[in-house]
Amino acid sequence: MAAFLMSRIFDGLDGALARRRAAPDASPSAFGGYLDIVSDFTVYGSFVIGVGIGTGGPLLPFLVVLLAYYINGSTLLALSAVLGDQNPATSEFRDGRAIVFTRGFAEGTETIVVHALWCIVPFAAAPIAWIWAAVVLLTAGQRVVLAAHTLR
Repeated sequence: MAAFLMSRIFDGLDGALARRRAAPDASPSAFGGYLDIVSDFTVYGSFVIGVGIGTGGPLLPFLVVLLAYYINGSTLLALSAVLGDQNPATSEFRDGRAIVFTRGFAEGTETIVVHALWCIVPFAAAPIAWIWAAVVLLTAGQRVVLAAHTLR
């Protein structure tokens, strides 16, 4: 859990530091944004697998969480690609980062809390995973609705 929390601290600091050190008229680093999201998905997926195996309980809830992450991640990245095309109608979503992140129920803070809970109360990890998968899928649904509303 300590390594996971440290990775999240560094994840939060690297983008903020990069934006602060950039020239005022500089665009966000495309490669930095790419590495950031690849790292996030790698860390989250690895952690889910590790907890699923490490708790010794049923793997199905953790497989469903991975599927939910996959679906939510695809809605995030597909919407980001479309919103990030510099279309004036979608400028409200851009905040200076290389990837456009739309808001949802399941964001970084909630993910950190759930992943930490899996470590703190491993005997309850499977039920927490079922609930978390539902919240992540709800977030994916939010993004689908946002895309339908914004892009039509």
